[in-house]
Amino acid sequence: TARSGPPPELLDYFREIWSRLSADQQVQQSLDIVPKNAGPLNSSSLVHRALLLMRELSPEYLRQFLSYADALSWPEDMQADPAAATAKEAPRSAPAKKARRTRAR
Repeated sequence: TARSGPPPELLDYFREIWSRLSADQQVQQSLDIVPKNAGPLNSSSLVHRALLLMRELSPEYLRQFLSYADALSWPEDMQADPAAATAKEAPRSAPAKKARRTRAR
């Protein structure tokens, strides 16, 4: 029986515990990102409030939502290029001024 591994019930129990801990950790990380003086329409604040409400109303839905968001974001993380990240952060140049047209009289 030692070679067959742990019973499936035990594995399910630990998967459930790990899922809860992971979801709580992700919600806490989202709280750390929210500025302390964020207004009511700040996007970080809105997302965090939505996550807290999901955790209150349906923790299982929150776990499913976070796993779905992780699944969508990992390909982006895999293709992350440090050079591209710095190019995105480069300041934008000022827009070109339009030349004035003068009317011939």
